[in-house]
Formats: sequence, structure tokens, C-alpha cells
Amino acid sequence: MIRWLVNHLASVLLVVFCIVLFGIGTYVSLPRESNPDIKVPVVLVTTPYIGVSPEDVESLVTIPLETELTGLKDLKVMKSTSAEGASIVFLEFEPEAVIEDALQQVRDRVSRAKSQLPPDAEEPAVREISFSDMPIVIITIAGPADEETLKQLGETLEDDLGSIKGVLEAKLSGGRERQYRVKLDPTRMDHYGLSTNDVLAALSAENINIPGGEVGVGNTNVLLRVPGELTSAQDIERVAIKRVGDRPVFIGDVGSASFDYADRDSYSRMNGVPAISIAVSKRTGANILEVADEIKRRCREHAKHWPKGVRFRVLGDQSRNIANMVSELENNVISALILVVLVLLFFMGWRNSLFVAIAIPLSMMLGMIAIWASGMTLNMVVLFSLILALGMLVDNAIVLVENIYRHVEEGAPPMQAAIEGTKEVAGAVGASTLTTVAAFFPLVFWTGIMGQFMGFLPRTVIIVLVSSLLVAIGILPVLASRLLPSKPRPASGADDDGSVPPPHSDPATMTASEVGRVMWAYRTLLDWSIRFRYVSAALVTATLVGTFVAYGALNHGTEFFPETEPDQATIAVRAPDG
Repeated sequence: MIRWLVNHLASVLLVVFCIVLFGIGTYVSLPRESNPDIKVPVVLVTTPYIGVSPEDVESLVTIPLETELTGLKDLKVMKSTSAEGASIVFLEFEPEAVIEDALQQVRDRVSRAKSQLPPDAEEPAVREISFSDMPIVIITIAGPADEETLKQLGETLEDDLGSIKGVLEAKLSGGRERQYRVKLDPTRMDHYGLSTNDVLAALSAENINIPGGEVGVGNTNVLLRVPGELTSAQDIERVAIKRVGDRPVFIGDVGSASFDYADRDSYSRMNGVPAISIAVSKRTGANILEVADEIKRRCREHAKHWPKGVRFRVLGDQSRNIANMVSELENNVISALILVVLVLLFFMGWRNSLFVAIAIPLSMMLGMIAIWASGMTLNMVVLFSLILALGMLVDNAIVLVENIYRHVEEGAPPMQAAIEGTKEVAGAVGASTLTTVAAFFPLVFWTGIMGQFMGFLPRTVIIVLVSSLLVAIGILPVLASRLLPSKPRPASGADDDGSVPPPHSDPATMTASEVGRVMWAYRTLLDWSIRFRYVSAALVTATLVGTFVAYGALNHGTEFFPETEPDQATIAVRAPDG
């Protein structure tokens, strides 16, 4: 196999070109995220029951739902909250549960429980908890315009943002909306023997458009409809509720209608000025940088047609933080690459270090293709894993290039040296890589939310290490066979320059000036540790035990994330029920 690769330079160069081309393209197109998008096995069942006390909500809604939901497969914890006007049931499933199956089970049980719920309670909403539900940007619109105008502008922008590819939801809050209001006089209602339900039924029956079917006119069919929507306060007051005695009773007889503002359900202010806000969340797997850029572009397009002085601001922009994080980690990768190359130059010389340096970007690009193929995103854990693997992926290239260079130094032609040198160490290099892969492989099966989060690390390291093995065995020998210079085979008993080596060339007796200070110090330490092996073993054992003792005495605890300086704050205030 190695001989075939060395003899087919054009094919190998084509593969290298494809790796570079697709690797760069894949890296550019990989979705960027701050944290891995993991599925949390938590489901919420929310049932609004407006105007009902917490005690009644618990007895009429929460308890029937809990009774029906008990016994779900893989259910770990079930908690509930009964507040004024709402029931919330919190369901946490085992980490190994498939969230899609759990959602379907919950929906089925909730459907069965509907018959036990009050008929005037609203439809229960079943949804999963997902990190993707968090808004990636909040667009705030404010300016010298009334809140009704701001809301109209926001609704138009909301519809446009919701159509962006990769946007899951755009949700508007704040502003005021007009609606028709009907105020009823209880004394008059009682006089005519009417109830509120009678008024509601009359309005529902009148405020509709009635289809009239088709009418043939010559060769044309015309669709007919009878418009019946109520469009003014006077129309509402002229709606007949029912006949009492010998005359109909109209809404105007028992109350009055007006065109007024709807009750507020949210407020939005910016710098003390009334505003409206649009919270935009992205779909799972969408590139947050591309989605955020498109959101800002469309906001700028809409702003051109707004009234003078009305402006928008982008708040809570996650894309900015992610872009900074990715940029910093990319700089760390480049810095680490430069430092690795400098170390190689110091110990291996420029020619051999050049081959090893070529292996680093090729392994990274091949790894990027595999990361994209496995459906992973470019997030904090993946980028950290690339930095972690950077120092390990050069090991294979160093061993292989050094062995090829040794054969060239002994006078073998570069092509023969590449073939023989690779064959000699291919097994050892492969075994070395597999031992490292084996150390990370069990972490792939890490369960739970933590396992989902940290599982990106072993997968990334394994991908990069395997990529480095393929590059070292499949590409570097071909490049070395063409780029390494030929050297004449030295005569027996002579050095490369033809001189006879000195008689005291025993490594154990060489001086620092002959082998260098670093190598001489290392050989001295190695010789001492071998001669006093029991003392060396005792020192190693004491160091190991001392490390555990020091960690137990000096460690400051364990935490998921280190403490960092926050750059924004959210204040939440909860008022008493009622």
C-alpha cells in the first residue's frame, strides 16, 4: 500500500487538494454556537385557567393532570406549580430517554385527561425545554411615535424575521393594540333577564362572514359571500341579543361599545422611553452568526421606511459573544500551531519540521470534514478539543519523518527511504494512536446531560487523531519521497563527510560539548536513575502519593463552569399571587 501511494504522486496530490478545498469550505460553513445544543429531557405542561385561585387550579387542573401523567415510561421526577390562573407540571425524564418519544407520551396522556378538566380552562400546552428556545437577539424599537404605531411597525418586522431561514420564532412584546370594548350595565341586564353568555353568543353569531356558494354568470362562476364582520362600535350596539316579549333587545339597550385600547399583557421600555421588543430564537443546528447577520440586515431595510426618529437597537446579541469566543479560540489554535512549529524547528531542523508542520493543517482540515459529516457544530467544547489535540497530532508525523530521514542519512534513495521507513514504524504509529483513542473512547458513552455536553470532546479528539494517522501514513511518505534530498551512502567505518569517527564515541563517555548540554544532562539523569533504580521507584511512588495528598488538602472544590465576569444582567421580580 505504501509503495503504491509513493508511486502515484498525482493521485495523492489530488487527495491533498480535495482535503484542503473541502476542509476550508467545511470550516467556513460549520454552524457556530456558544455551547453544544443538547437535548434536556424535561417537558412542561402548562394549562392557563384565567381568573381562578391557586387552590381551585390545583384541585380542578393540576391533580387530574398529575394523576394521568403518573407512570410514564422513564419518568424521573414530576413537580407541579399551581398559581393564580395557571397550572404548570414539570416532568423530568431519565437521561437515556428519547425526548421525541417522551413528548408524544405526554401529549397522549394530556389528551386523555382533557375530559376531566373544566370546560372553560384553556388548551394545555406541551413543550420541551431546549437551549435553542433562548433568544439569540432582542430587537428593540423606540422613538417619537405612539405605542400603537410602534406595535404596528413591530408586527410587520416580526412577520419578516419569522420567515428567515434558521429562525425558530420571533415573539413581540410591548406596545398597545386597539380593540372594541363592550361595557354592560348589570341593572339593565337583570331587568331583561339576560346573562353575559347571552351577549357573547349574540356577538359570535353576528361577527362572521357567511359563504354564499357559486353563481353562474354566462361562462363565469362567481363566488359569493355575505360580509358580516362588525367594523364599528355602532354596529356592535345594533346587534340583537334576544327577543324579550314582543321586541328585540339590542346590546345598546343594556350597555355601550367603544373603540379603545386592549388591556396590556406586556411592557417594553428602553432608556425610560416606551418601546416594543422582538425576541428572536434560532432553530437547532442553524448558524447563529449567519442568522443574526440576516436579522440585522432586514432590520436596517425596515428602518428606512419608519417615521423620522424611530430607531432600533440590537440587545442581548449572542452572536457577538460567540464571534468573539470563536475568534479568540482560533487565535489560540494559530498560536499553538506556531509554538509547535518553533519547538519542532529547535529539535528537528527546518526540513523535517516542515513536513511535520504540513501534517498539522492537513489533519485539522480532514478532521473538519469528519466533524461536519457527524453533524457536530463549531462550539466552545469542539474548539477546546482541537487545541487539546494539537500537540498530540504531530506525534505520528514526527516518528515517521524522523525514520524516513534516518534512512536517507544512511544513503538510501528518498523513494526507498519513504517506503522502508514508513513500513518499519507504521505498526508502532498506528498502535500508539489507537492507545490514545482507546483512552478517550469510553467517554463517548458518557450518559446524562453532562455526557451530552462533554461528549463532543472525546469525539473531536478521536476524529483529529485518526485524521493525523491517515495523513502521516498516507500523505507524508509521498511528500518526503519527492522533497527530501538524496545523500551518497557513506563508506564503511566513515561518517557522512568521509572522516573516521573518534575512538571514544561511546555515548556514555561523550562530553557536553559533543552532544549538547540538554542531551548530556538527560543522559546523566537517565544513567543515575538506572543505576539507582530502587531509589528512582521510591521517588516516583512518593510523588504519586504526594500528589493525591496535596490535591485533597489544597483543592477548592468542583464546579461545572469557572466564574467569569458577567457583561450583562437580568432582574426578575415576582409579585405575590393576585
